Amino acid sequence: MHALDRRTTEEGPLLSPREHELLTLAAKGHTDQGIAHHLGISLATVGTYWGRIRIKMGPLNRTELVAHYLQDAAEKTVNQLKEDNSRLLEQVQEHAKTVRLLKTSLELFRGLLETAPDAIVLVSGEGTIELANQQAEEMFGYGKAEMLGLHVSQLVPERYHDRHQAHMRAYNASPSKRRMGEHLATHARRRDGSEFPMATALSATETPSGILVTCIIRDLTDLAGSTQASADRP
Repeated sequence: MHALDRRTTEEGPLLSPREHELLTLAAKGHTDQGIAHHLGISLATVGTYWGRIRIKMGPLNRTELVAHYLQDAAEKTVNQLKEDNSRLLEQVQEHAKTVRLLKTSLELFRGLLETAPDAIVLVSGEGTIELANQQAEEMFGYGKAEMLGLHVSQLVPERYHDRHQAHMRAYNASPSKRRMGEHLATHARRRDGSEFPMATALSATETPSGILVTCIIRDLTDLAGSTQASADRP
């Protein structure tokens, strides 16, 4: 069996589109007569194309030409798969690196939340609590992670729901930082239904999933008691 001219095929073999069609049809089992019928050319023209292919690929018989053509196509496919796999591996490694960095950042952020002296909850634009620190859980009487998924309105007495929803819509429409006590202090509701006065500071962040509002909450019970005690003094 004659060796395939690798120099020609690696550079390109310079096969015309029609010659590729002819080899592909032959690889599928078509006879020369069938190839002629499929391509709408004469049997003599098919023979001419075979002659041109032999000049480019070597003096091989029909079966050998098809075998080498398929082998060359397979090698190209394998090489392409290797390149694609290499690119995919690089993307996976880069993604893994990003995930590790995000995980580290998230762990750092959680650590900061837990060491903060005030209660902190992160609320989505729809009002769902996405994250809460231990101080918030203790302040509202919830167990660890029980606040996650709750609607923030559950932390507000029912009589304030309508006003709270209106304030939340207005804030989300035009987010801004609000200092502690900058807006009207209101009452909060614990899990057991008891209430306490609170003040909040709000800060919004745009994320790919939508707005995320950080709420820093301070219990004003002691302050309210001190104020009342001062008022009761003669």
